[in-house]
Amino acid sequence: MAKEKVEKAAKAQPKTRKKTTDKWKKKAWYSVLAPAEFENRVIGETISEKPETLMGRTVLISGRDLANQPKKQHVQLKFRVIGTSGTSANTEAVGHEIKDSYLRRVVRRRASKIMSVKNYTSKDGRTFKVKIVIATERKASQKQKASIRRKTEELAALIIADFDSKKVIDELVFGTVPNKIYPELKKIVPIKRIEITKSSLFLIKG
Repeated sequence: MAKEKVEKAAKAQPKTRKKTTDKWKKKAWYSVLAPAEFENRVIGETISEKPETLMGRTVLISGRDLANQPKKQHVQLKFRVIGTSGTSANTEAVGHEIKDSYLRRVVRRRASKIMSVKNYTSKDGRTFKVKIVIATERKASQKQKASIRRKTEELAALIIADFDSKKVIDELVFGTVPNKIYPELKKIVPIKRIEITKSSLFLIKG
Protein backbone atom coordinates (compact mmCIF):
# COMPACT_ATOMS: atom_id res chain seq x y z
CA MET A 1 0.00 0.00 0.00
CA ALA A 2 2.78 2.39 0.94
CA LYS A 3 4.47 1.71 -2.39
CA GLU A 4 1.28 2.49 -4.31
CA LYS A 5 0.87 5.79 -2.43
CA VAL A 6 4.39 6.83 -3.32
CA GLU A 7 3.79 6.05 -7.01
CA LYS A 8 0.54 8.01 -7.01
CA ALA A 9 2.22 10.95 -5.35
CA ALA A 10 4.96 10.89 -7.95
CA LYS A 11 2.41 10.89 -10.76
CA ALA A 12 0.57 13.79 -9.17
CA GLN A 13 3.65 16.01 -9.22
CA PRO A 14 3.61 18.42 -12.17
CA LYS A 15 6.13 17.70 -14.89
CA THR A 16 8.94 20.20 -15.12
CA ARG A 17 8.79 22.09 -18.41
CA LYS A 18 11.80 22.22 -20.66
CA LYS A 19 13.29 25.63 -21.02
CA THR A 20 12.32 27.15 -24.34
CA THR A 21 14.04 30.02 -26.07
CA ASP A 22 11.85 32.99 -26.96
CA LYS A 23 12.19 33.12 -30.75
CA TRP A 24 11.04 36.73 -30.85
CA LYS A 25 14.07 37.79 -28.82
CA LYS A 26 16.31 36.42 -31.57
CA LYS A 27 14.54 38.37 -34.30
CA ALA A 28 15.46 41.85 -35.48
CA TRP A 29 13.57 44.60 -37.25
CA TYR A 30 14.73 45.74 -40.69
CA SER A 31 13.85 48.94 -42.54
CA VAL A 32 12.82 48.13 -46.12
CA LEU A 33 14.33 50.62 -48.55
CA ALA A 34 13.25 51.46 -52.09
CA PRO A 35 16.08 51.32 -54.67
CA ALA A 36 18.18 54.34 -55.66
CA GLU A 37 15.86 55.38 -58.51
CA PHE A 38 13.23 55.96 -55.80
CA GLU A 39 15.74 57.80 -53.59
CA ASN A 40 16.17 54.88 -51.15
CA ARG A 41 13.02 55.91 -49.29
CA VAL A 42 11.85 53.74 -46.37
CA ILE A 43 8.82 51.85 -47.67
CA GLY A 44 8.15 49.54 -44.74
CA GLU A 45 9.52 47.45 -41.89
CA THR A 46 9.83 43.71 -41.49
CA ILE A 47 11.13 41.31 -38.85
CA SER A 48 13.37 38.30 -39.29
CA GLU A 49 15.65 36.02 -37.28
CA LYS A 50 18.24 35.80 -40.07
CA PRO A 51 19.00 38.28 -42.87
CA GLU A 52 18.91 35.54 -45.51
CA THR A 53 15.26 34.75 -44.76
CA LEU A 54 14.34 38.25 -45.94
CA MET A 55 15.41 37.49 -49.49
CA GLY A 56 12.46 37.51 -51.88
CA ARG A 57 9.99 39.15 -49.50
CA THR A 58 7.77 41.71 -51.20
CA VAL A 59 6.36 45.05 -50.10
CA LEU A 60 3.44 46.95 -51.64
CA ILE A 61 3.16 50.72 -51.42
CA SER A 62 0.95 53.27 -53.15
CA GLY A 63 2.38 55.83 -55.54
CA ARG A 64 1.11 58.53 -53.21
CA ASP A 65 3.02 57.20 -50.18
CA LEU A 66 6.13 56.41 -52.19
CA ALA A 67 6.52 59.69 -54.07
CA ASN A 68 4.17 62.01 -52.17
CA GLN A 69 1.99 62.31 -55.28
CA PRO A 70 -1.74 62.28 -54.37
CA LYS A 71 -2.68 61.68 -58.02
CA LYS A 72 -0.91 58.28 -57.83
CA GLN A 73 -3.02 56.98 -54.92
CA HIS A 74 -4.64 54.45 -57.28
CA VAL A 75 -1.27 52.87 -58.16
CA GLN A 76 0.28 50.06 -56.11
CA LEU A 77 4.00 49.45 -56.63
CA LYS A 78 5.69 46.19 -55.70
CA PHE A 79 9.25 45.85 -54.40
CA ARG A 80 11.23 42.68 -53.68
CA VAL A 81 14.05 42.32 -51.14
CA ILE A 82 17.33 41.44 -52.88
CA GLY A 83 19.87 42.01 -50.09
CA THR A 84 20.58 43.42 -46.64
CA SER A 85 23.02 45.91 -45.15
CA GLY A 86 23.02 46.10 -41.37
CA THR A 87 19.40 46.58 -40.37
CA SER A 88 18.33 47.73 -43.83
CA ALA A 89 16.72 45.53 -46.48
CA ASN A 90 17.43 46.63 -50.04
CA THR A 91 14.90 46.07 -52.81
CA GLU A 92 14.28 46.24 -56.53
CA ALA A 93 11.06 47.36 -58.21
CA VAL A 94 9.34 44.33 -59.71
CA GLY A 95 5.95 45.64 -60.82
CA HIS A 96 2.92 47.82 -60.36
CA GLU A 97 -0.86 47.66 -60.73
CA ILE A 98 -3.69 50.16 -61.02
CA LYS A 99 -6.86 49.64 -59.00
CA ASP A 100 -9.85 48.37 -61.01
CA SER A 101 -12.14 51.02 -59.50
CA TYR A 102 -9.98 53.76 -61.00
CA LEU A 103 -9.88 52.11 -64.42
CA ARG A 104 -13.67 51.84 -64.56
CA ARG A 105 -13.92 55.61 -64.22
CA VAL A 106 -11.54 56.17 -67.12
CA VAL A 107 -13.52 54.31 -69.79
CA ARG A 108 -16.97 55.81 -70.41
CA ARG A 109 -19.91 54.80 -72.58
CA ARG A 110 -19.81 55.49 -76.29
CA ALA A 111 -16.07 54.87 -76.25
CA SER A 112 -13.82 51.90 -76.96
CA LYS A 113 -11.29 50.22 -74.72
CA ILE A 114 -8.32 48.58 -76.38
CA MET A 115 -6.12 46.35 -74.24
CA SER A 116 -2.60 45.15 -74.95
CA VAL A 117 -0.65 42.59 -72.86
CA LYS A 118 2.84 41.88 -74.10
CA ASN A 119 6.38 41.06 -72.96
CA TYR A 120 9.06 43.69 -73.51
CA THR A 121 12.84 43.65 -73.07
CA SER A 122 14.86 46.38 -71.37
CA LYS A 123 18.25 47.68 -72.52
CA ASP A 124 20.06 45.22 -70.22
CA GLY A 125 18.05 42.21 -71.40
CA ARG A 126 15.47 41.75 -68.62
CA THR A 127 11.87 40.95 -69.50
CA PHE A 128 8.78 42.81 -68.33
CA LYS A 129 5.16 41.86 -68.88
CA VAL A 130 3.19 45.07 -69.44
CA LYS A 131 -0.53 45.69 -69.75
CA ILE A 132 -1.67 48.88 -71.49
CA VAL A 133 -5.25 50.13 -71.80
CA ILE A 134 -6.22 52.77 -74.34
CA ALA A 135 -9.56 54.58 -74.08
CA THR A 136 -10.83 56.35 -77.21
CA GLU A 137 -13.00 59.45 -77.38
CA ARG A 138 -15.61 57.62 -79.50
CA LYS A 139 -16.35 54.14 -80.73
CA ALA A 140 -13.55 52.69 -82.82
CA SER A 141 -13.93 50.14 -85.61
CA GLN A 142 -12.30 46.71 -85.41
CA LYS A 143 -9.72 47.85 -87.94
CA GLN A 144 -8.91 50.93 -85.90
CA LYS A 145 -8.64 48.86 -82.71
CA ALA A 146 -6.19 46.48 -84.37
CA SER A 147 -4.11 49.41 -85.64
CA ILE A 148 -4.05 51.04 -82.21
CA ARG A 149 -2.94 47.82 -80.52
CA ARG A 150 -0.24 47.16 -83.10
CA LYS A 151 1.13 50.72 -82.95
CA THR A 152 1.03 50.75 -79.13
CA GLU A 153 3.08 47.56 -78.90
CA GLU A 154 5.52 48.74 -81.54
CA LEU A 155 6.17 52.03 -79.74
CA ALA A 156 6.26 50.49 -76.25
CA ALA A 157 8.92 48.02 -77.40
CA LEU A 158 11.14 50.85 -78.65
CA ILE A 159 10.63 52.98 -75.53
CA ILE A 160 11.26 50.20 -72.97
CA ALA A 161 14.29 48.94 -74.91
CA ASP A 162 15.87 52.34 -74.26
CA PHE A 163 15.65 51.97 -70.45
CA ASP A 164 17.87 50.05 -68.05
CA SER A 165 15.76 47.51 -66.12
CA LYS A 166 16.20 49.50 -62.89
CA LYS A 167 14.36 52.42 -64.48
CA VAL A 168 11.52 50.61 -66.26
CA ILE A 169 8.92 50.53 -63.43
CA ASP A 170 9.72 54.12 -62.47
CA GLU A 171 9.21 55.27 -66.07
CA LEU A 172 5.99 53.27 -66.53
CA VAL A 173 4.40 54.74 -63.41
CA PHE A 174 5.90 58.23 -63.06
CA GLY A 175 7.46 58.83 -66.48
CA THR A 176 6.17 60.00 -69.83
CA VAL A 177 5.66 56.68 -71.62
CA PRO A 178 1.94 57.33 -72.40
CA ASN A 179 2.83 60.81 -73.68
CA LYS A 180 5.34 59.29 -76.08
CA ILE A 181 2.74 56.86 -77.44
CA TYR A 182 -0.17 59.32 -77.69
CA PRO A 183 0.86 61.38 -80.77
CA GLU A 184 0.96 58.34 -83.05
CA LEU A 185 -2.29 56.82 -81.76
CA LYS A 186 -4.34 60.00 -82.21
CA LYS A 187 -3.58 59.80 -85.93
CA ILE A 188 -5.72 56.64 -86.02
CA VAL A 189 -8.63 57.73 -83.83
CA PRO A 190 -9.13 60.44 -81.13
CA ILE A 191 -7.65 59.15 -77.86
CA LYS A 192 -8.99 60.02 -74.42
CA ARG A 193 -6.54 58.19 -72.17
CA ILE A 194 -3.60 55.80 -72.18
CA GLU A 195 -3.03 53.91 -68.93
CA ILE A 196 -0.24 51.44 -68.21
CA THR A 197 -2.33 49.39 -65.81
CA LYS A 198 0.04 46.61 -64.81
CA SER A 199 3.66 45.52 -65.09
CA SER A 200 5.75 42.70 -63.70
CA LEU A 201 9.42 41.83 -63.96
CA PHE A 202 10.24 38.23 -64.86
CA LEU A 203 12.44 37.16 -61.96
CA ILE A 204 15.74 35.39 -62.50
CA LYS A 205 15.75 31.99 -60.83
CA GLY A 206 18.67 30.68 -58.85
